[in-house]
Amino acid sequence: MMLKARGLPALLAGTALAVFATPLRAQTDEQPDAKPDDAEASQSDTIVVTGTRIRGARVVGETVSVDREAIVEAGQIDLGEAIRSLPQNFSGGQNPGVGSGAGLVNSNVNSASSANLRGLGPDATLTLLNGHRLPYDSAFAGVDISAIPLAAVDRIEVVPDGASALYGSDAVGGVINVVLRRDFEGVATSGQIGASTSDGNFRQQADIIGGTRWSGGGVFIAYDFANNSAINAADRSYAASLDPDTTLYPAQRRHAITVSGHHVFASGVEIALDALYSNRRSTQVAASPTLRSVGEPTVESYTFAPSVKFDLWSGWRASVVGVFGRDRTNYRTVFTRPGMPVSVTEGCFCNEMYSLEAGAEGPLLALPGGDVRLAVGAGLRSNRLDFTRVSGSNVVQAFNEVQRARFAYGELFVPIVSSANAMAGIEELSLSAAARYEDYPGLDRLTTPRLGLVYAPVAGLRLRATWARSFKAPTLYQRFIPYQTILLPAAAFGAGPGTVLYTSGGNPDVTSERARSWTAGFDVSPPALPELTMSATWYDIRYKDRVVSPIAGSIAAAFHDPGFADLIDFSPDPGRLDGLIAGSLNGLENFSGGPYDPASVVAFVDNRNINVAVWAIEGLDARLAWNQPLGKDRSWGVEISGSWLDSKQQLTADLPEVQLAGVVFNPPQYRARASARFAAGGFTASAGANYIGPLVDRRFAVEQRLEPGVTFDLGLSYDIIRGDGRDPGLSIAINIQNLFDHEPPLIGQTGPTDTPYDSTNYSPIGRFVSFGIRRQW
Repeated sequence: MMLKARGLPALLAGTALAVFATPLRAQTDEQPDAKPDDAEASQSDTIVVTGTRIRGARVVGETVSVDREAIVEAGQIDLGEAIRSLPQNFSGGQNPGVGSGAGLVNSNVNSASSANLRGLGPDATLTLLNGHRLPYDSAFAGVDISAIPLAAVDRIEVVPDGASALYGSDAVGGVINVVLRRDFEGVATSGQIGASTSDGNFRQQADIIGGTRWSGGGVFIAYDFANNSAINAADRSYAASLDPDTTLYPAQRRHAITVSGHHVFASGVEIALDALYSNRRSTQVAASPTLRSVGEPTVESYTFAPSVKFDLWSGWRASVVGVFGRDRTNYRTVFTRPGMPVSVTEGCFCNEMYSLEAGAEGPLLALPGGDVRLAVGAGLRSNRLDFTRVSGSNVVQAFNEVQRARFAYGELFVPIVSSANAMAGIEELSLSAAARYEDYPGLDRLTTPRLGLVYAPVAGLRLRATWARSFKAPTLYQRFIPYQTILLPAAAFGAGPGTVLYTSGGNPDVTSERARSWTAGFDVSPPALPELTMSATWYDIRYKDRVVSPIAGSIAAAFHDPGFADLIDFSPDPGRLDGLIAGSLNGLENFSGGPYDPASVVAFVDNRNINVAVWAIEGLDARLAWNQPLGKDRSWGVEISGSWLDSKQQLTADLPEVQLAGVVFNPPQYRARASARFAAGGFTASAGANYIGPLVDRRFAVEQRLEPGVTFDLGLSYDIIRGDGRDPGLSIAINIQNLFDHEPPLIGQTGPTDTPYDSTNYSPIGRFVSFGIRRQW
């Protein structure tokens, strides 16, 4: 297929900026490669990796580590693209390209990119920067990971396992920690220019990082710019059912800056600061014959995180970390209707957070296998959401609420057998235990434990298991979004004469969601075959008390379903009804056709948020890799990674389980990626294949099965000037994603602006070609 006139000429009209196109190298060993660039110094402390607070300890459960070079080589320009490519992550939720029809939990409010491990939701995946929290983004308590400049990043560490015992709320699906570069010296620039060959998504990206270091520390500043045009329905033949102006992928313009520095004094005291600023504007259009809306959200966020570390006694080291951050999503949507005045809705999801944490870690006693080590800490945290929605000159929704927490934690590591005292049949044996207490005044108090076991019978084979409890505090939006009360005729529900009062919206009485998880897995790296690594992890999660608006479908159908009996009061108390009406957003909204009379209300349907749903999740992650050196500057490698996921939801105890995984707008049951790479001298060639398993659409009377999807990627890069370390002196590259321009399978539409494909699992980008250059001084 030829590049169209709007693709190739526009593509070649700009400067040749860079992207690198070899497969994303996701490492799944428990100790991520922490080796710094040759231009960067090693850390002064023993490395602490994500998933433990013990210095020098290996993580018990599954981890995935992806370094910056692998992200760049895969042709990805930001961390959002990198996270979406992982089999453990689901692209639904708060992500660009998620369109109308995917449901409230998949709402694309401001084109942010949020991690969504296991498909449990962006608010059930904890995202950290250098180990500390970031302010929530928009309404749904995710974190926009694309706001962190890629040039500032050393690696991403992913722990897809319950980790509330270590990190607190939100770590149900797991934790993603973005680790910044340290002691970078010099200047490096890179960029790319690219476009979809089927029109739209003309993209430009450029970044620069400059830093210096000295005997006691270093500092760097990184800047990133990205801009892309929209993909509209008119650009894709399979979207012909939509208005041509409807947006499939939003236009975006992003600026981001990160500053990070540290200094170690002669006394051993280390001070550090991480600072992050980002600004993003995007545009999204939804159009139909009767209504056209143009949304233009602007997001501005910043975070400051100063810290100090100092030695205590006998190998103990303490740290104090403070974080303050804000994230403001200012949105403005213009609505036009034929023959009607233009209306405007605007407002802000204004998030603010601060936290202060003090901790210490060190040895307790010496065993033959090594030191028993303990980490302890305590702190406090506050999250605020100031939400407004204004229509014309009327404030139709508003609240300003704060959620505070106090916490304390401890983690113990016991090395029973190690290389120091290995014996026949026991190469390694260690135990770990952690617990965390969190107090949310007026809301909840929770204690979450975690246990881990590692056993290596022989060198090169490591068996591991974990058990944990995790939780997610309800979001401020779930608690305080104003609810509505609507009066409807009872005849609409087949309930005879009279009226029915219906409520929906927030509920300040909801409490924390809770989960129990366990994992079991192995890692293989035979000493006789150093080229080979294998790993597999089985996991099982029971996630209960999920906050939902329970009646998601037809109210009339629920009215006669015994599974919703607890939500419907057929003898409502008039006093209770009056109280609900008085506290609702707009008072009583009467659509009954007559005046309100409490005595004529035959039923009250309470569809406000409640803790009721239970999810059952199980699955398997696996990876196999072979990396073969061929002599000086030559090597080849292959890698296969994949996941199997099964998830079900039971809305109430009286309703049957409903399948989630493998159903449209949910994670597929099967997802995999295979890649191959060859490098010789300064030349690198790569190829990759991506697999999305079959899906089923059960929204209509006739069930529709969607066939699996396979896409292929191809990349070539060449180092014109060989440099030192991981950054070449000067490189050029070409990258092609979705080489054969595979299109999403079509599904039915339930509304005039709904995308005719599953936008949480398939992208409208199609074949994407990019060129570029990278330079370091």
